[in-house]
Amino acid sequence: METEIHDTPLTLQLYGKSAPIGNDAIGAVGLRLMDAVWRIVAASRIETTGINHWVYLPQGRLFVGVAIPSGGENQPELEACSVTLRRYLRHLHVGPYQALPAKWQALKQRIADRGDVIGPKSLEIYGHHCDDPARMETTILIGLL
Repeated sequence: METEIHDTPLTLQLYGKSAPIGNDAIGAVGLRLMDAVWRIVAASRIETTGINHWVYLPQGRLFVGVAIPSGGENQPELEACSVTLRRYLRHLHVGPYQALPAKWQALKQRIADRGDVIGPKSLEIYGHHCDDPARMETTILIGLL
């Protein structure tokens, strides 16, 4: 499993929706938020990059959003979320989304084995849709302290 540690800060400005995860399945919460975001994007004809970002926030919250190249300041139905990772682990997962929980566990173990500590924010960045689940790409960015 190939991973990279980045020490150059990464900042993303995203627009979308957030909710507490609570006792619900992360995937169910994320899909609900993603559907809400894309309904607004489609109805408002907002130009986006077409890439879904799932941001894992402190206190068990999930933000799901998209980048808006022209800026999302004029999108009152969408929440703004600025994410900065000063130091992070990057991994490209190729395969079905159902394999992501096991991949996260393996990455967390690798971080612990390195003696690093996970920071308050992490992301999943979903590549463009692919009909073959074995070829789907998800970039995982885990913030490190």
